[in-house]
Amino acid sequence: MLNIVDPTICHWSPAFFFLFSDNIASTFLYYAHFFPSISGLLISLFVLKSNVRNKAAQALFFTTSMFIVWCLMSLVTWASDRSDIIMFVWEAMIYFELLMYVGAFYFIYAFYKGSFPSFKIELGIFSIFVPLFLFGHTKLNLLGFDFRDCQRNAVEGPLWQYYVYGFELVFVAIILTLAFTEVKKRRQAHDEALEAILVASGVLALLLSFSFGNIVGSFYDNWTVGEAGLFGMPVFVAFLGYILVRYKTFQVKLLATEALMAGQLILLCSLLFVRTIEHAQLIAIITILFFAILGALLIKSVRGEVKQRIEIEKLAGTLELTNEKLKIVDQQKSEFVSIASHQLRSPLTAIRGYTAMLIDGNFGVLPEKTKEPISRIHESAKLMALSIEDFLNVSRIESGNIKYELTDFNLKTQTEHIVDDLRPEATKAGLLLLARSDVAGSGMVTGDIGKIQQILHNIINNAIKYTPKGSITVYLHDDKKVGKFFVEVIDTGIGIAPDTIGTLFQKFSRAKNANQVNISGTGLGLFVSRSMAQAMNGDITAYSEGEGRGSRFVFSIPLAGSEAK
Repeated sequence: MLNIVDPTICHWSPAFFFLFSDNIASTFLYYAHFFPSISGLLISLFVLKSNVRNKAAQALFFTTSMFIVWCLMSLVTWASDRSDIIMFVWEAMIYFELLMYVGAFYFIYAFYKGSFPSFKIELGIFSIFVPLFLFGHTKLNLLGFDFRDCQRNAVEGPLWQYYVYGFELVFVAIILTLAFTEVKKRRQAHDEALEAILVASGVLALLLSFSFGNIVGSFYDNWTVGEAGLFGMPVFVAFLGYILVRYKTFQVKLLATEALMAGQLILLCSLLFVRTIEHAQLIAIITILFFAILGALLIKSVRGEVKQRIEIEKLAGTLELTNEKLKIVDQQKSEFVSIASHQLRSPLTAIRGYTAMLIDGNFGVLPEKTKEPISRIHESAKLMALSIEDFLNVSRIESGNIKYELTDFNLKTQTEHIVDDLRPEATKAGLLLLARSDVAGSGMVTGDIGKIQQILHNIINNAIKYTPKGSITVYLHDDKKVGKFFVEVIDTGIGIAPDTIGTLFQKFSRAKNANQVNISGTGLGLFVSRSMAQAMNGDITAYSEGEGRGSRFVFSIPLAGSEAK
């Protein structure tokens, strides 16, 4: 039963701008929470400005906005001398209070998962507000206005006390569950879990203190405790400020975060000097101590980062010197390889020449038992000469000494000649070597004829080496639109694993299954061939559906007179 009393008996003063009144001037508690609230809004605004598309940043700004709107409306109910205004504002606060909890849920969800909840969840959240829209203006929301003891209190109905407060606790439980799941997942993945714990702790400190204050105020008619519960915001802001600096969350610049934190500390310290109210001083002292502890942690963290930055700069300088030395060593290595290769070529040429003459019978008929050893010596010398040539080419490529004599010539004719030359070798290996042509133009290209012959020999020879059975098709075609001539070498050989194709053209790189078929490869042929092709504005690419499923190498070179030249 409400005790209705004439407002003039209570000596209520009129409110200026709905917020400032002598009715609450003696208790600074009703204004104190605005300083951290404004700081929280400024931080969330700065975060949103730096991360406009970040879902968590959007939800953070929404949450702090709802909180400060709620605080303003709460202050109106205390400052105003008009019961109609108090009842209207108190009735409307129900929406903003629940929206703040929704925003906090969205913030935690987006912070952990990187996106907003699904449409079904959002539809469920929207359905929570339907009863508020339908019954927010009825006695289910507010029963009436209480003048007893000259307190300007609206008496809340079941929509407030059971429905809204109930869902507030449900959102707190959901956020707790999300936080527990995220921390568990990060620990299992051996990731940093403290950031997730701090974010959840800050949000829960805000919501729990808010809920505690409102529930105590509503059920026990002690709204001073309700106002004290609003100091969950500075705790939330403190946690937020710490993770912004410690974990670089949202990629916010350190200087701006420090400025906001320092400004908030100054504002909180000023509470001690505005009013000599014991409760306000106590709250301010607790908050300042809390910020001082977090500030010390922040300073320690920043000092650690500065120290690491200095060490990284020193290491970067050392690394730069080491790279310079490595360049010199690499150059010396290339020179050594070049000199050594040239020195090896002379005796190998002599070995190959004399063994060839012995095999041809230039020194008389060889005994049967010596023919096979001499043939093996000749073949080994040939393979070693090819390896030395690869090393020499690598040395020339790395030193930039390789020369290219670009001319226009008919690549179609040249490729067909190469295929004819290599067909006996393919036939000897039991393979079918074919050439197919779909050339619309003349087949004229621009390039170094010797280098291109070397490239094609390498690609086709590789196909012969790594195709145990089946066929090899050399397919020629051109594309005037892109100004390129293409030579595709398609085999039915051992194929290439998908994870190997990316490294196939690197130095000393071979397919995993290559050694099972041919152990004499150096892993330099494709590197040299591609380097030469690219130097002539062409390229070589490799394709395969996997091991045992064949492969396709595509060599491209500019057509004569084309813009791709």
